[in-house]
Amino acid sequence: MEATSPTPSSEPHLPHLGVNKPNKVVAAKLQKIVHASMADDSRVKAALTALSDVPDLNEAELRRNLRGTIEKKEIEINQKFLDAFSLIVKQLDSLETQVQSMQSACQQMREQLGNVNSETAKMIEQASVYETESAACDTRVLLAKRFLHKFTLSADEIHTLNSPTTPVNEEFFDALRYLQKMHDDCQLLLTTTHQQAGIQIMESLSLHQESAYDKLYRWTQYESRSSFGGDSIDVSSLMTKALYSLRHRPVLFRTILDEISTARREAVAHAFMIALTRGGPGGTPRPIELQAHDSLRYIGDMLAWVHQACAGEKEMLEALFKNPSLQSPKASEDYEDVSVSMMRDAVDDLLDAAMEGTCRPLKVRMDQVLGLQPDVITSYKVANLILFYAITMSRLLRKGSKLATTLYGATNSASKYLYQTLNAQSQRLLQTAEAPPRDLSVSSTVRDVAHQLKEILVSYDSSLVLASQSPNDNLNEFNIEEILDIIIEPLTQMCEVSSAKLSPIDKHIYVINSLSYVLSTMVIYTFTEQKCKSLEDKINERLGALANEQYLELLQQSGLAKIDDIISKKEKDVPMSSMPGMDPRSLSATLSKLDSFLVMASADVSPQLQRIRSSEHCQHIQEKAIHLLLDAYRRISDAVQDPANGYGNDTKSILPRSVEDMEAIFSFAL
Repeated sequence: MEATSPTPSSEPHLPHLGVNKPNKVVAAKLQKIVHASMADDSRVKAALTALSDVPDLNEAELRRNLRGTIEKKEIEINQKFLDAFSLIVKQLDSLETQVQSMQSACQQMREQLGNVNSETAKMIEQASVYETESAACDTRVLLAKRFLHKFTLSADEIHTLNSPTTPVNEEFFDALRYLQKMHDDCQLLLTTTHQQAGIQIMESLSLHQESAYDKLYRWTQYESRSSFGGDSIDVSSLMTKALYSLRHRPVLFRTILDEISTARREAVAHAFMIALTRGGPGGTPRPIELQAHDSLRYIGDMLAWVHQACAGEKEMLEALFKNPSLQSPKASEDYEDVSVSMMRDAVDDLLDAAMEGTCRPLKVRMDQVLGLQPDVITSYKVANLILFYAITMSRLLRKGSKLATTLYGATNSASKYLYQTLNAQSQRLLQTAEAPPRDLSVSSTVRDVAHQLKEILVSYDSSLVLASQSPNDNLNEFNIEEILDIIIEPLTQMCEVSSAKLSPIDKHIYVINSLSYVLSTMVIYTFTEQKCKSLEDKINERLGALANEQYLELLQQSGLAKIDDIISKKEKDVPMSSMPGMDPRSLSATLSKLDSFLVMASADVSPQLQRIRSSEHCQHIQEKAIHLLLDAYRRISDAVQDPANGYGNDTKSILPRSVEDMEAIFSFAL
């Protein structure tokens, strides 16, 4: 498109000031436009493009008035913008009005929300308080339910405890334990701030409790009379639980114990009399009374029966009072407070009462047997047997029970009869002393007493008293030393009296034989050690006397008696050679007889000593006599060799033998 130059009419009339003089600024711009490349100017392109959109641009009028057209076009476009923006402004005004309205509404809502929030916070706080109170109420309700469950009985439990038609069974004892537990818990309430509740509950439970214990007492009383009167008793667990339950009522408990003790006393006494007179079923075992002729067996059978009955009775009573918690773990807590000593006392009381029925018939029969005064051996065995059963049954019975007292009394009576029999025998021995046999052997009386002693020692050694007695037993066993003294001392005196008319040597031999015989029966037992030592001392004393007699005889036979006598009587300052018959020649002549004695000496004991029944005793006497003889010869030898006695240096001509020679000669007896 070519640019048209404006027409003169349309161009404004400019003042012609310096037309001939060019305008440099305009000229520079024109020059720039002329020389500018239209293709390279993007703004020009954009302007031309915009002009191309103008309709009827080719019209001359439009080209001449292009500037106005463009401005007009621009005004139209601006007008459109103004119209569009006017609408937008109106809408914005409306929007602003609405926003302000919304802002006002929001402010109102905010104020209302604040009010509601404040009110809601109060409601939440109040709801929290209500919730806490509700939880506390629920806890109170739960506690109340549990409290009522713990301190109230159900209708079935009340019926079981109070109704006389319902039996006494496990359900009864469960309800009774529950009732007792409630009663104990109420006592705990009395120690807290809930004393009023505890008192009210205890008052309401006391009626049920008394009714239940009355029902239990009547049932237990019936069972005691009907079940405890026989020989064999089957202890039921219900009876055990009943007795343990009645412990809370001491009066009722003691009454039931009296019922049981009466029934058991009559039953045991009746059974004992049946065993004495009729025996067992069908006659086996035989009646004990048939053994009355045999004192030891008779008393032994009676005591054995009583011991067996006592042991069986105690076993039954211990089962009766056995802790129910051991039978039923469920009841373990209910019986933890049961006093062990209370149950033990009940068992001891019932056992004492049950065995009381056997005391009188047993004592009467034992006194009858002891009154017959059997021989010493039987008396000792009977006394030992009674002592054994007294010790044995003292462990089953309590101290001071009637049966234990009876057995203690019987033991004392048996001991009294035994010592009476022994003393009577001792008196008879001394009154009727038997003369010794000619050969000085043991007399028949000594043999009989030694046999009796042996039987007693055998019985004592095999006695069960020693094995069964413990340090805690208060019974004293028979003093065996005292019994040995009662038997042996009179026997020794009897031997002394009966041998009084014999020569001293024969008397010593007879007593040694008798005591040695008695000693041989005792030496094998350790418990006779003290008495054996006493007898050995007496025997050794008499053996020493016999050895001295034998020494004096040997001293006389050897010719040394006179010399030894002079030496013993010589004064210290007087020389022995100056004494009559003690000069060297006379002394040598006297000592020369020693050789003839030594030739005749032998190892055989003298015929008189051969009557000693123990070869060991004979050897002892001979050895001691020869030792004494050698001691006498040693004194003579020392006196001769002593220069103060005036025998000079040639003592060998006086002494035919040295001391060593004499010891060698008598070595056969040393």
